[in-house]
Amino acid sequence: MNASPSAPTETPAAPLSRGAAFEKLAFTLCKIATFALFTGRFALPLAALGAATFFALAHLSGKRDTRCVFKHPLLIAAFWGSVAVVWAWWNFGRG
Repeated sequence: MNASPSAPTETPAAPLSRGAAFEKLAFTLCKIATFALFTGRFALPLAALGAATFFALAHLSGKRDTRCVFKHPLLIAAFWGSVAVVWAWWNFGRG
């Protein structure tokens, strides 16, 4: 019953206080707003391409589930990749 020394041990996170939960959400929104501020109208396609790329990389690296609503990294990558393609067509390809 020897655990491998390289095996990670996970300890459950302590529940967040109400204030800490609000701060966590506020910090996430702050990161989103900062990204949008710097990228302007290109925030959606850049975020979508980033999400698609990193979910695909996660899948290729062996991650088969996620906390996202869709649950499957490849499904999420396909969705966000489609969002980026439709955005590009809508803004540049309609002639």
